[in-house]
Amino acid sequence: MAFQFRLPDIGEGLEEAEIIEWLVSPGDVVLRDQSLVEVLTDKASSELPSPVAGTVLSLGAAEGERLNVGEVLIELDDGSPLVVDDNELDAPSIKTPPTGSTQSTSTHSPRPKASPATRKLAREYGLDLLAIIGTGPGGRITSEDVRATRTHAVAETAPSSRGNDGEPGLGEMPTGRHPLRGVRGVVARNMEKSWTEIPHIHSMDEIDATLLVDFRKRLRGMDRQGAASITILTVVAAATTRALRRYPMVNSCIEGSPGEAIMVHESVNLGIAVATDLGLVVPVVQKADQLDLFALATVIADLARRGRDGTLTPADLSGATFTITNYGSMGGRWATPIIPPGQAAILGLGSVADRPIAIDGNVVARATLPIVLGSDHRLIDGDLASAFKGSITADLMEPLNLLVED
Repeated sequence: MAFQFRLPDIGEGLEEAEIIEWLVSPGDVVLRDQSLVEVLTDKASSELPSPVAGTVLSLGAAEGERLNVGEVLIELDDGSPLVVDDNELDAPSIKTPPTGSTQSTSTHSPRPKASPATRKLAREYGLDLLAIIGTGPGGRITSEDVRATRTHAVAETAPSSRGNDGEPGLGEMPTGRHPLRGVRGVVARNMEKSWTEIPHIHSMDEIDATLLVDFRKRLRGMDRQGAASITILTVVAAATTRALRRYPMVNSCIEGSPGEAIMVHESVNLGIAVATDLGLVVPVVQKADQLDLFALATVIADLARRGRDGTLTPADLSGATFTITNYGSMGGRWATPIIPPGQAAILGLGSVADRPIAIDGNVVARATLPIVLGSDHRLIDGDLASAFKGSITADLMEPLNLLVED
């Protein structure tokens, strides 16, 4: 008398998922559509709902293990003869964390609503999510709520440590062997694939950003929707979108292994790298070439916020045709970014800072922006890379161009 719920086909060419956290245990009574487990794919973390009501008999894998699509995820006693859930393999059956509260008839305490990143942060701080009041939509607990609770606790118990917010030290990890899993495992696999399969070439430049900084400042002061969200990254994204329309071969990829065809994409879908508590994620601005500068700023700000909150969906992380990474936000000047799988190039941004530059034969201090273009040398030669990067830098040095239609 059991129902076998198998890992469903979650689409986007993904064939497996990692078990992040079981939300039920053997013996629990669950309702139909109650979240059973949190899984991580190469796209995002998601909660899978139960297709039936019943009692949990067994779990198909331990936390940290990976399952292939079609393997038994969980067995439930739903009062019927043994049923193999083959139909679930034909359509996605994923519910992402923002889909609402979890219902349960088990004896466990209600599970607080929080993203995987927030849960991880709470574990690192030794905090119980049940004791934290969520300020997010629907009472959802955010990372900021966890940090605020931690700061308050530190202030109460250790007044002498004021000024130390209790953040885990960058790069800290206990000695010993640690399984490579979670978002860090996904990043590691993707980077290995990219570096192994794509012959990279990098070209570097540093532009006078005086007009760019002034342009950003003026736009942010406008009384217009999206204006307050405009950043240097937003302006670079707009310039990059224009360049990708002018040079569509850069907005392409090689398909098949070893390369069988060149796929030139119809739309410009910009991936924007975002650092989170769990690791690097790359949400995607779909059809960025159809957005003006202000709409682009609004979308990027929303994706970045949801990336840090851990509320991105698999759809938010799918379909990028070109990626921008802003390592300059952490103070870096130069880097050689790695091209994500399925793309032909990536643009890296250094920090905007005053640096010596020659103006009319005199060396003066001016704001400059270092940029690096990483290209797949199977598709992009030096002349195309230079022309593409030149299109971007020309618009950044005269950003009023971005307010004029091509």
